[in-house]
Amino acid sequence: MRAVIPAPHAIQWLEADPPQPQQSEVLLEPLAIGVCGSDLHVYEGQHPFVRYPVFPGHEVAARVVEVGSGVDPAWRGALVALEPALTCGQCVPCRSGRYNICEQLRVMGFQAPGALAERFVSPVQNLHRLPQGFDIELGAMVEPLAVAVHAAALTPVQGKQVAVLGAGTIGLLVAQVAKAYGAAQVVVVDLLEARRRVAEGLGLAAKAPDAAKYEVIFECVGSERALEAAIQGARKGGTVVVVGVYGQPTTLSAGLVQDWELTLKGSLMYTFSDFQEAIRLLAQQKVQAQPLITHRFALNEVQSAFAAALERDKALKVLLLA
Repeated sequence: MRAVIPAPHAIQWLEADPPQPQQSEVLLEPLAIGVCGSDLHVYEGQHPFVRYPVFPGHEVAARVVEVGSGVDPAWRGALVALEPALTCGQCVPCRSGRYNICEQLRVMGFQAPGALAERFVSPVQNLHRLPQGFDIELGAMVEPLAVAVHAAALTPVQGKQVAVLGAGTIGLLVAQVAKAYGAAQVVVVDLLEARRRVAEGLGLAAKAPDAAKYEVIFECVGSERALEAAIQGARKGGTVVVVGVYGQPTTLSAGLVQDWELTLKGSLMYTFSDFQEAIRLLAQQKVQAQPLITHRFALNEVQSAFAAALERDKALKVLLLA
């Protein structure tokens, strides 16, 4: 059985042939799977880079149950986090180490079958071993934290005045990473008071939108209004990092980008080192991810899990647990 989004506003279980690991692949049993904002974009028909049907599941902690040919048998039984990017290894970005922007990029859970299933297969090179005793729920948080690590690494934050727009899962993780990396100030900005309270519970400053200016702004909402607020809120010579996923074309104040000499950067996913750093930050308790988990469902309760995640004013991270 595996979950499928056959078309917008529908998700269901589908009978499928049991997968078999091929050369350099492993067979995995998912233990914890997160429902991501990008999954909701797919469900709502607002993801710009998928074609239906979509087989979701990319925020995953799993156990290796079988190995294909050419894979070290020592992988059997390993607890791992999944790095879901499938890349060509040949294009210019791949050869330069920036395989997260591979010209042929496919992502498990979007353009390739994901992990929301009783069993799934993955290339062994996409697995990251979790430390002994690592909380399996936190294992599913490694992937979103790797997104935050990658974003925070795109521009120096040490000693800077930093704002994070959006107190969703990614925004709260970005804010914690920026704080861990030595930002002089980190402020989380969100319209919802409930989200601001969560940020404050993590030891972060939080407030509603205002006219304050910052040297670095991470836009973690994915809306035109938030992008405009990020540009307006940047100090001259500042940097705006676009982390949110956009389902529709947008307009922006290009005149301000030019006149204020702003740097506008996109941030996509992560690379191997970002995953390793995410595991380190969690293992050393430099980042708190457990408080972000607001809902837990059994693996077969996928429809209820997506319904809960769609209540964005109440849900942060929704997990499906085996």
